[in-house]
Amino acid sequence: MIAIVTNFIGFAALVVALFALIINEEKFRLDLYNRRFDIYFRTVAFYWALMKSEESKAAGTFEKLRSDFIIASREAKFLFAPDSGVYDLLMRLNKASFEITGLRDLPKDLPPEDKNENFKRFHEAMMLWNSNIEQLEDLMSPYLNYHYTSAFSALIGRWSRPVFNRGK
Repeated sequence: MIAIVTNFIGFAALVVALFALIINEEKFRLDLYNRRFDIYFRTVAFYWALMKSEESKAAGTFEKLRSDFIIASREAKFLFAPDSGVYDLLMRLNKASFEITGLRDLPKDLPPEDKNENFKRFHEAMMLWNSNIEQLEDLMSPYLNYHYTSAFSALIGRWSRPVFNRGK
């Protein structure tokens, strides 16, 4: 009789431990999702401020959004797989943002050939941002799709994938 009770208690502890494992794994996945989505959010917020930089500078929000974006782009190195391309794209966008703001702040009384060259560089940097926001969304989408509807589907979905893909 004692052996049956002991086995039952051991089995109950195993079930509780498995449920704790599932809950902790899903919490970790949700935490990663939140951190990754925050990078996306800060990037889009800075993109908007960059496009409307005169208004955001007047409101005093531009430098805060810029520093948030720089921090987010550096964090991306640790939160996305190296072969995802997210970090590389964010670094290109970061470089282009400095080009945009630097060229906007140049004196207006430059020689015409310098103005034309600066306008060309400014336009290329703006086009880089405009054309790569959707690409960034595509690169981030495998990390930001959170489609489990129940704990059971989470259990089946998480454990049916190979171990090396579990971070995504």
